[in-house]
Amino acid sequence: MIENRRLKVIMEVQQQMLLSNFDLKLFMNTICDRMCLLTEADGSTIEMLAGDEMVYAAVSGTLQPHIGIRLNKNGSLSGLCVTKKDILYSPDTQLDDRVNKEACMKVGARSMVCVPLFESSNAVGVLKVISGRPDAFSSRHIETLQLLSLALGSELGKQVNYDDKIRILNDYEQLLVQLRAEIERREKLEHELIQLTERDILTGLLNRRGFSVRIQSWINRAGQGEGIFGVFYLDLNKFKQCNDTYGHEVGDLVLVEFANRIRHVIRESDLVARVGGDEFVVAVWMQNDYDGLMQVAKRLIEQLEESPMRIKELQLPMTTSIGCTLWTEDKTELDLMRAADQAMYLAKSSGTNRIAVNGELIRG
Repeated sequence: MIENRRLKVIMEVQQQMLLSNFDLKLFMNTICDRMCLLTEADGSTIEMLAGDEMVYAAVSGTLQPHIGIRLNKNGSLSGLCVTKKDILYSPDTQLDDRVNKEACMKVGARSMVCVPLFESSNAVGVLKVISGRPDAFSSRHIETLQLLSLALGSELGKQVNYDDKIRILNDYEQLLVQLRAEIERREKLEHELIQLTERDILTGLLNRRGFSVRIQSWINRAGQGEGIFGVFYLDLNKFKQCNDTYGHEVGDLVLVEFANRIRHVIRESDLVARVGGDEFVVAVWMQNDYDGLMQVAKRLIEQLEESPMRIKELQLPMTTSIGCTLWTEDKTELDLMRAADQAMYLAKSSGTNRIAVNGELIRG
């Protein structure tokens, strides 16, 4: 029979199961501490089955320095205990071929008892007590461990399941963090790719593709009665001569400066693109149709007339030619670009800093 003191300890352990609040580490450490009291063992451990290994998941007494130790399931009394699903007792490990003698010497186990812990019918681990003395455990000790293991095995299985669920949940949350980071990385990469395909590398303006995508939206808006816009086609007069005289590096800086001067005239919500070597297109929403078209064109001319471009140590008095057209119903992007381009060539053929609208020279 089990005396009252042992029953009291068992009851305390069962109470600790409830108080552990599914803290697996606290739960197992509590068991190990009580095992030493119940059996007068020198050390106690809960070994969890992990693949082909038995792992010291919780320890007490002389086994405390050995937390985390791993033993091969095969060739150990713990592994045999899990396999046979039965309590095994080794009165003297030095004379027992079932044990891992090297491991027993390392932890100071001259005698030991292994009790399987079950979840349903599956062995999930082993409760083991050791002593530095041979024949340290009696049938009463084994009976006590057997009684307690029935309660502990089921509870341990619940704890393991809960811990696994928490681990899976944590892994899932970590995966979500990684997925968010990957989505952000891909969105950034997609944005960069769009910038590369829709932006002019030299000036940072839209390129022909980028302008085409946006002007289609403008045409749809205008077609729904949201307003009217004008398109301006510009190029730099005698740009090739500038390139030939001062080199492509200076020529590139001239294009950048021209782009900046265009930006000073238009609003951030308007469109400006470099569509060729020295050819630029601007689209601006108008409030008063033709007069608004002329005001923008004149301001673009003024940006070049006011002062020469200062490129390195050079003073370059660059000029432009501008062709303009207004959107009217049923005009396509191609219609707008063709009309503005033809007007620009008319302006260009008539001198410098000239403006033409729909085949009519305005400033001569």
